[in-house]
Amino acid sequence: MIPHERHSLILRQIELHGMVITAEFAHRHGVSGMTVRRDLVALEEKGLLERVHGGAVAPAPHHPTARRRGPLATIGMVVPSADYYYPAVIRGARAAAGQLGIRLVLGVSGYSVDLETEQVGRLVAGGVDGLLVTPSRTFADDGATYRLLAGAGVPAVVVERSLEGVDPGTAIGSVRSDHGHGAELAVRHLVERGHTRIAVAWRAGPTAAPVLAGVRRAMGALCPGGETLSFPLLGAAAPPADQRRQLEELLDQVRAADVRAVVVLPDQVAMALVDVATGRGWRVPDDLALVGYDDEFAALSPVPLTAVAPPKFDVGHTALRSCVDRLRTGRGPAALTRVDLLPTLAVRESS
Repeated sequence: MIPHERHSLILRQIELHGMVITAEFAHRHGVSGMTVRRDLVALEEKGLLERVHGGAVAPAPHHPTARRRGPLATIGMVVPSADYYYPAVIRGARAAAGQLGIRLVLGVSGYSVDLETEQVGRLVAGGVDGLLVTPSRTFADDGATYRLLAGAGVPAVVVERSLEGVDPGTAIGSVRSDHGHGAELAVRHLVERGHTRIAVAWRAGPTAAPVLAGVRRAMGALCPGGETLSFPLLGAAAPPADQRRQLEELLDQVRAADVRAVVVLPDQVAMALVDVATGRGWRVPDDLALVGYDDEFAALSPVPLTAVAPPKFDVGHTALRSCVDRLRTGRGPAALTRVDLLPTLAVRESS
């Protein structure tokens, strides 16, 4: 493609969308990023655009060659934790931001609704152009954050949470893992290995409901005569001795019900269950097959755990791009996207 053709395409892109992203344009048209940057310099010298970090925009009135120093936009992101699960989501959003020339600003709520609404309010007051937020609770449990996002006045994308119960006309996008599908993968895997009685041990939280529903749905479809044992777990803040005692009780119930396979949410509890089971002399997977959920540390278990792996990086990456797309195309309901991404199953030695 000759320079004149590229220049025409660049200007057309800016005319239609208000901006051009160097990395995107280079990939779409099969040229190098350096070539596109040289094109942008040439067009800026003619006063036809303004270069910004990561791309270019239409020239400002009265200052056709004045250069902006900042990013194309600033997106605020609020997550419940920077220690477990969400680091990969953050990395995905950060990677997309780098590709698109976007500044990403992060807040961590520690699963406090009060703190997360305060952080969202500060981000909006500080002038962010869009928001990626993982509410600490579901809408049914506490809708404060969802209502705040609906009235924030900037494009907002809810990350890794369902919008069930939210008014369908609310202008909020969403990107999340389909945890019901992940649970179905776990059950299918165990049924294919001959298990017709399966327990699901779960810690309360927004992921628990879709996982439980997925287990029941899969058992009904794949093993109509089978049985499912549901076992709620103590929270992470419970004393370690109480947590271990509860896992002993779980194994007692599993043995009494002649269950030899357990799906465990989250997978660090599955790792602890391996320890308790082997302490009893049980062999994993011969006496007890285990599938963890989240795949954060599952591969590091003494018996490497089969685990459902939500597409965490892709969730963050897709959410950031979805928010930027709304900035380009408008903020009304017609521009909304609500995306479910499918987990995978990492098969290891525990099943």
